[in-house]
Amino acid sequence: MLIKGARVNNLKNVTLEIPRGKLVVVTGISGSGKSSLAFDTLFAEGQRRFAESLSSYARQFLGRMNKPDVDGIEDIPPAIAIEQKVNIKNPRSTVATTTEVYDYLRLIFARIGRTYSPVSGGEVRKESTADVIAWLESRDPEDRFILADLSWRTRTDHTELLLGLKEDGYNRLWADGAPAKIEDILKNRQDPQDAWLLIDRFHDLEDRQRLLSSLSDAFSKGNGLIAIATRDGIQRAFSSRFERDGIKFREPDDYLFSFNSPLGACPVCGGLGKIIGISEDLVVPDKTKSIYDSAIACWRGDKMGWFRDHLVRLAPKYGIDVFKPWCELTDREKDIIWGVHSVPGDEESLVGINEFFEWVETQRYKIQYKFMLNRFSGRTTCQSQPRLQHPQRRREPAYQPRHGHRLQPRRLDVHSRRTQHRPASTGHRAPHKRAQAPARPG
Repeated sequence: MLIKGARVNNLKNVTLEIPRGKLVVVTGISGSGKSSLAFDTLFAEGQRRFAESLSSYARQFLGRMNKPDVDGIEDIPPAIAIEQKVNIKNPRSTVATTTEVYDYLRLIFARIGRTYSPVSGGEVRKESTADVIAWLESRDPEDRFILADLSWRTRTDHTELLLGLKEDGYNRLWADGAPAKIEDILKNRQDPQDAWLLIDRFHDLEDRQRLLSSLSDAFSKGNGLIAIATRDGIQRAFSSRFERDGIKFREPDDYLFSFNSPLGACPVCGGLGKIIGISEDLVVPDKTKSIYDSAIACWRGDKMGWFRDHLVRLAPKYGIDVFKPWCELTDREKDIIWGVHSVPGDEESLVGINEFFEWVETQRYKIQYKFMLNRFSGRTTCQSQPRLQHPQRRREPAYQPRHGHRLQPRRLDVHSRRTQHRPASTGHRAPHKRAQAPARPG
């Protein structure tokens, strides 16, 4: 951006060039014209040009904006200004919410965001009649059947279901891989092992209107799940439900990305990003010390020193340098030290710090352990995600570490790019409930 001849307030015909796309700080003594340059010149001109791009109807609500006293400003984008003095201290207020940029970011992710399954990495999408037609157009013509799901295997009221379908005007089922009349099934009084509702039969796509109507009826009757079958069996199933890999997902909307909404806020911290928990600064007060030199304060002393000795003994197995200062340890090493690795009955499994405090929590009826919890508790970053676990103990899909993000875990499934998403591996220090206490000397 090039500013020529700025003469606002204390500025005396100032000409300067400011690079775009970089963080630029304006400094100077009181009265040197810092605010005049940043707010009264740059911001005023950027706001004025943005207002001129709006319609005449929108400009009538903005009021009059005077042009700053300057010869010219080149290559200036629309500008946002944040006042230097903030009188309201609200933990839910951020730069994005103050400038209302957050509202646009929420809308962007809600509109263009794509949801991916954390299990398989495949995109989660709702299929429609158009998807079925497109799939059929890529196949050779032959006799095909449109089937609607009845959840036959999970229901016990088969007779009532068949009578209701007959009253609705349906006469056939796809029972155990072949068409069958509902009336014959009721007469034989022998229920098939599996059954779908047969909506229609077709050979080609000439009668497009009838095909679309049948597909719509199938999606409606099958509660969003249909199938296309031939004489040889079911070829493919289609679903208009927003689910994949047995997981039902919430469709992206702007509330999902709002930490001020109960629908999008993290269930642990309520959208604040901070919780009262075990503080790393209290657990490791002197980060220049190494693990061997008792950097972990809760593992000092004769009794609790067993956990430090256990870590030192198993450190080579997990690739941890116990002689390196804590501040020089890699994130991977710290995640392992904080994580969950112990397996009941396995003396060669590591006991992490979080695991240790979960055991202390079970012993808090004893005064010394209650004191220990209070001593090492403080305001810390919310990291409410499944953490690094032993493979035998993992019971849920893996997510990336959040590190203080305020939103629901499910928003991690939504991405803004059309790329193949891979299931994320965990490696962070989040609380996790465990059933047994770590093994230690009595």
